[in-house]
Amino acid sequence: MSLFQYFTPNAQQIPGLLAVLAVAVLFSGLGAFVGGRRRFAAADVIVGWGVVTGVFKVFGVVGPVPFTWLAYGVWAVAVPCAVASWRRDWRQGLEPAAVGTLWRVLVLALPLLVLVTAMRASQWDEFTHWLPNAQYILTFDAFPRGDLPASPSVLPAYPYALPLTNFLASKLAGAFVENAGALFNVLLLLLFAPVFLHVVQKGLAAPAAWRRTWGAAALGILGVTVLSTTFVQKLILTAYADSATAVTLATAGVLGWKMLDALAEGGERADTRALAWQFALAAAVLVSLKQSNLVLLVLLLGGMILVVLRDAKIRVRDFARLVPVLLVPAAVVYASWRYHVTGHMPGGELSVLPLERWLFPYVFEILGRMIEAAGRKGAYFGMMAVLSVFAVRGLWRIRGSFDRMAVMVGAVFIGFNLFLWFVYIAIFGEYQGRNIGSYWRYNTQLGILGCTAAAFGLAHLWRRFVSPRLAGAGGVARLLPALGMAVVVALPLALPEKLRIDARPQKDHMRLVGQDLGRSLPEGARLAVVDPRGNGFTGTVINFELTSGTGAGRGLTVGPRINLFTPLKSPGELRDRLARGRVSHVWVHQPLAEVQRDLGVDLAPRASHLLRRVDGRWELVRSWPYDGYDDPHSPDLPD
Repeated sequence: MSLFQYFTPNAQQIPGLLAVLAVAVLFSGLGAFVGGRRRFAAADVIVGWGVVTGVFKVFGVVGPVPFTWLAYGVWAVAVPCAVASWRRDWRQGLEPAAVGTLWRVLVLALPLLVLVTAMRASQWDEFTHWLPNAQYILTFDAFPRGDLPASPSVLPAYPYALPLTNFLASKLAGAFVENAGALFNVLLLLLFAPVFLHVVQKGLAAPAAWRRTWGAAALGILGVTVLSTTFVQKLILTAYADSATAVTLATAGVLGWKMLDALAEGGERADTRALAWQFALAAAVLVSLKQSNLVLLVLLLGGMILVVLRDAKIRVRDFARLVPVLLVPAAVVYASWRYHVTGHMPGGELSVLPLERWLFPYVFEILGRMIEAAGRKGAYFGMMAVLSVFAVRGLWRIRGSFDRMAVMVGAVFIGFNLFLWFVYIAIFGEYQGRNIGSYWRYNTQLGILGCTAAAFGLAHLWRRFVSPRLAGAGGVARLLPALGMAVVVALPLALPEKLRIDARPQKDHMRLVGQDLGRSLPEGARLAVVDPRGNGFTGTVINFELTSGTGAGRGLTVGPRINLFTPLKSPGELRDRLARGRVSHVWVHQPLAEVQRDLGVDLAPRASHLLRRVDGRWELVRSWPYDGYDDPHSPDLPD
C-alpha cells in the first residue's frame, strides 16, 4: 500500500468517524450535567458513558425496552443537558470535558484518527465475540435473550458497554460501523490526555494555563500512547475492550485519588461528593466492559480503603459517608446484568472449573512462567514494581499525594496479578493455564493507571531537579514542546504499516472469500473450512462472515474446521470427517497435496477453492487467487 492509501477512508468509513465523535459528545453532555458545578470536568465523557450504560443495562433488561427507544431517549435528554451545562460552566470558568486542552489534542492526533478511520476489523477476538455482540444488538434491538435467535458469538454474555458505543454510532451512521470500537478506543485515549495532563500539572505545580498549550497537548498524547509502556496496536486499534478498560480504570483511579486528596486537605463536602459520584459512574462503565473488571474495581476500592486506614489526615467517618455513593451505581448495573445472564445466557461467559480440574500440580510452574513473561516486558513491569515499592512504603507512613496514588496503584497491580495466577489455575484449563494465555494483554489494562502515577512522580522530580537548571535556557524550553508536537504528528505518517495491522493480504483474502460465501452459498448450507497449516484463525473469519456478516440470517453453518489443532493423521481421514459432519460445501484455503488426494480433485496452486458435494463426490465451484503472495502461511508475510 502507498502512504496515501493508508490514510484514505472509504465513503462508508467517514460517516462512521463522525458518528463516533457524536457519541463522545453525547457522553460529554450527559457527564457534564450529572457531574455538576464541582466536578472534575476532564472526566465528563467517562461519566456520561456510565449514565448511558446504566440506562441500557437497567431498562434494556428489566423492561425490556427496545434499544432504539433508549437511544432516542438519551439523545433527547443529552441535548438540553449539554446546552444547560455549557451555559452554567462558562459562567464560572469551567471547561466542559476540558475542551480548552482537548481540541489541541485532537488537532495534533488528526493523522492517527484518519488512519484508524480507514481500518477494518482484523483480530481474532473481534470476529469471535466483540463484533458479533455489537451486530446482534443492532440487528435485534436488544441484548440476547431466550425469545430471540441465538447469538453467533462465542461469548454472548460478555458485558456490552463497548458494543453499545458501536450500536449508538451505527444508529447515527445508518449502517453498521465495523471499526467503531477501534475508533472509540483511540478517542478514549485522546480524551484521557487532559486527565493525564491535570495530574502532571499538579506534580509540576504549574498554572492551569499550562494545560492549554500545544506542547502540553503533545505531552498528553505521548503519555497515553507510546510512552505509556502498554501501547499495543493489536489491542488499542481494535474493538477489544482492553484499552477501554485501561482508560476507564485510570479515570476512576484519578477520581478516587482526587477525592482522597480532598478529604486529606479538609475540602468541602460538596466537592468530595461530586468526585464520589463521578467515580461511581466511571465504576459502572468499568464493570460493564469485561467480565473480570469487577475484580479491578474491588482492588481499586481496596487500595482506597488502605489509604484511608493509613493516612492520618483522612477521617474514616468522612470516607464512610461516601461509600454508598461509590458503590450503588456499579452494584445496580452489575446486578441487572447478572440477572439477565442467569436467565437468558447461562454458560455464555468464562466460569470457574470444577475443583478436580484445577491445575494444582502446576501452580509454581505457572507462577514461574508469569515471572518469566514479566521479564520480557521490562518497561511496564519495572514501572509497576517501582510504584509497588512506593506503595509498600506508603503503607508504613503516607507522606502526601504521591503516596496515596502509589498505594492505590500498587494494590491494583499486585492484587490483579495474584488474581491472574488464580485464573490460570482454576478457570482457563490446562493448555491456556500452563501457557499463561494473554498474560501480557491482561496487564495492559493497568498500564494507563500506572503511567499516570509514574508521570506524577516524574513531574515532582522534574520540578525539583530539572526546572531550576532550565530556568535560564529559554531555547531548550521552547525546543522540547516543538519536538513533542513534531513526534506526535510524524509517527503515524512515518510508521503507517506498523499501525495498520489490518493491511495484511492474507486477511483481506479471508474476508473477501467469507463475504462472497455469505452471499452465494445456498441457504442452510453447511461449510467445512480446510486449512491444515493454519492456527484456526481462517475458520474464525469465515464463520464470522457467514453467521454475523453478509451471510447472517441465512442459516449458514461452519464445521468441521480442519487446522493445526485438528490434524489429518491418515489418508482418507478428511473425507470421513466431512461425511460425518454432513457437509454440503468445502472451502480449501491452501490446496495441499494431501487435501486434493482425499477430496479427489485437482486444484490450482496459489488460490483458495470452494467445492460442493455432487452425487457423493466433490466438485469445484469457484476459485479465489491469492493477491501478491504464494503461501498464506509464509513467515515472510506480516501477521
